[in-house]
Amino acid sequence: MKNRKTGYNRRLAQWRVTWLIEHSTSHHLLWCIDSFMLRNPPLRQAPKRWQPYKEHKQKMKKLIISILTILFLSLNLNGQTRTITGRVITEDLEPIPMLDIRNLNTIIGKTDIDGRFKIVVPENIDKLLFTCVGMEPAEIKLKKDCDTIQLIMMYFAHYDFMSSGKIDKLRKKRFDKLSTIYSDAIKKGLFEKNDICYDRDFEAHKPDLDSISKKLKEKRKANENNFKDLRIGDIVKIPFGIDKSENRISAQYSPCLDCTEKDYDYVIKGEIIKKHTKNLTLEIKITEMPHYDYLNYNGQILKIGSDFKYKMKFFEVITEK
Repeated sequence: MKNRKTGYNRRLAQWRVTWLIEHSTSHHLLWCIDSFMLRNPPLRQAPKRWQPYKEHKQKMKKLIISILTILFLSLNLNGQTRTITGRVITEDLEPIPMLDIRNLNTIIGKTDIDGRFKIVVPENIDKLLFTCVGMEPAEIKLKKDCDTIQLIMMYFAHYDFMSSGKIDKLRKKRFDKLSTIYSDAIKKGLFEKNDICYDRDFEAHKPDLDSISKKLKEKRKANENNFKDLRIGDIVKIPFGIDKSENRISAQYSPCLDCTEKDYDYVIKGEIIKKHTKNLTLEIKITEMPHYDYLNYNGQILKIGSDFKYKMKFFEVITEK
């Protein structure tokens, strides 16, 4: 009788038992799940309810993607920009530092110490305004693909005792010389490009000057009438600008039609003691001088009780109504 390998047979029996347990357990679980769903109608209907929701979700996803795509394209078109560089100098070929570059009254850039600048602007901008203290504003119209601006600005000049037509004639003469100055700037290496990629027109000041002249005439006429109406003994107020550090009258105000005492820095109150038709001059004795014991006025010391001459033709007088 042969010997049996009992260890091997025992292990085979264990594998058979394990396999039966695993398969019977899986089958039992599946049966339980099926039985549970059969006893619960909502669970059987869940796949049917999910299908419409799934289709709706896909449609919403496509709609959102479409909207985002349209918005992106719109922003991309409206947000296109271009970079403009350049340099600004004076008629004397001197760079202009800290000059303001504007678009629709908004400052979008400044020049550096050498008068150079670099700005990024929307593609649709076609006008720029250059402004600086002591210089005449310069407005230019950009041509297509203009990315370099080399500009010469004119000094702001005073033209005393000239008509508005004469003033514009002198300004136009200076404006016409800018092309020659531009060529000189190229020769001296201040500008790099020979071509000008913008348009710049001469702007006459005559309409504005005529309007100002008309208003001044109205003020002078009103001043003359006020002078005639004043009498010896009337109380008037004289507005001044004051240098507090030196107790000195530093400024006088020109005639103003609608101004009141609140519009001025300081006011001296006095009584009219004499009138002179030349330059509509008043002699005034001071009755009130708030906050100061004395003030220096053109070399004369003013204080309460003292008198001084005041030319009403050129300067403001506040009358008590």
